[in-house]
Amino acid sequence: MKILFGLFTILLTAAFFVTGVVYLIARTIGQIAWNPESKAFKRLLESLRAHLKKHSANLVPWDHEMLSLLSLNRINEKKPGWLNPVSSGQITTIYQEPVLSYVTQSTGKVQLTLARTSDREFIFRKKGNETEIWLDGQPFGLFVDGTLLAPGKGSRLMARLDDRLDEAQSPLVLGNATAVTLGNPGRKAGPNPRALTLLRELTPEEENTALAMAVLKSFRNPG
Repeated sequence: MKILFGLFTILLTAAFFVTGVVYLIARTIGQIAWNPESKAFKRLLESLRAHLKKHSANLVPWDHEMLSLLSLNRINEKKPGWLNPVSSGQITTIYQEPVLSYVTQSTGKVQLTLARTSDREFIFRKKGNETEIWLDGQPFGLFVDGTLLAPGKGSRLMARLDDRLDEAQSPLVLGNATAVTLGNPGRKAGPNPRALTLLRELTPEEENTALAMAVLKSFRNPG
């Protein structure tokens, strides 16, 4: 009996050891794959781009009116499964036209989202309470604690979001005053709620900022 118990203890210890080794290897590989400077991350990005391309063929052309027409509604949503860790879908205008497609993949505390309109691509890499944003392959900003900072030295303030989850709208400050309000997905009003409301004309950079923040908010605070 003692021999059997000893053998069982050895086998159980070996199993825990193998499990621990496998976990450490998987964790290490995961960290490498989600490092923006690694080849693995770039391969992952290209894989998600190929996936996103399949869902972007029917997007309506983006023009200067589309920002104010963007809704909080999603269509053609696909959730991740055992064999496919990618979720995808499209965001429509208030007229039910598909105007933005997206794909998302998560591992641990890191989430990577690609979002595309007919004329631009955003990448959102969320880790903890920080989200790095790229626009058309170039660093665009870092969102942390309600503040969007420009990349590079100095970290210029681009926007500030007063995220009011208990209200229908959250103010987005561009410059020195609120220029946009973002709709709260958890407080949708009506069948075609707007993703954002413009309070003044925006510059091209401000338009990209407002669009990035609207998309980011829809994933941070899903309805």
